Amino acid sequence: MGREQPALQDMDLLGRLTQFFDSLDQHVRAGHGWFIFNARGQRGARITAFILGRLAEYQLLYTYYFIPWRDFALNAYMVEVELQALAAQRQALQGRAQQEFDIATRVSRDSLARMMVSDLLIIAGIQPQHRHEVVFLDQAIERRYQQRLSTILITPAKPHELAWQIERVAPGEQFWDRLFDRMYERSLIAL
Repeated sequence: MGREQPALQDMDLLGRLTQFFDSLDQHVRAGHGWFIFNARGQRGARITAFILGRLAEYQLLYTYYFIPWRDFALNAYMVEVELQALAAQRQALQGRAQQEFDIATRVSRDSLARMMVSDLLIIAGIQPQHRHEVVFLDQAIERRYQQRLSTILITPAKPHELAWQIERVAPGEQFWDRLFDRMYERSLIAL
C-alpha cells in the first residue's frame, strides 16, 4: 500500500503557508501572522516542522522565536506567579536562594524579551490550563500587536474549544475576544 495522501485541508494550508513564506518580507513588514486551529498530533507536528523549515531559510534576514506551549506555560508561571510572589521577599533572600531567584528572573526575562522583540513569534500547542497562562498570552499578543510584529499561533483546539478553554480558566474577562480580534485583524486563519 502507498503513502497516505494528506487531507485536502492540509494540502491547502501547506500551499497557503508556502505563499506566505515566499513573500515573507512583505508579511513581516506588515505584521501579518497565522492563527492555526485543529493542529493536533501528527498534523500539528507537520505544520510546525514546515514553518520552522521555511524559517531556517531566512535566519540571517529575520529573527524568530519558537516556543512550545509547555515552555510558554512554564515561563508564564515563573513570571506571573513565582517571581511576583518572591519579589516581595527578595530582600530577605540570601545565598543560594538569592542566586536561584536571580537566575530564574534572568532566564524568564530573556525568554520574555525574545518573545517581544523577535520579528516572528511562533507558539505551538496552545492549550491554556491556568489563568496566568492566559494573562501572559494576552500580554504577549497585545505588545506584539502594538508593535506590528508577526505572530503564529498553533493550537490543537478548534476555535470554539479554545474559546471555552480560555473562558473556563478566566471567566468573564474577555481574553478570548481580544486574542481573536488581534489575531484576526492581522493574521491568516486556518482550521
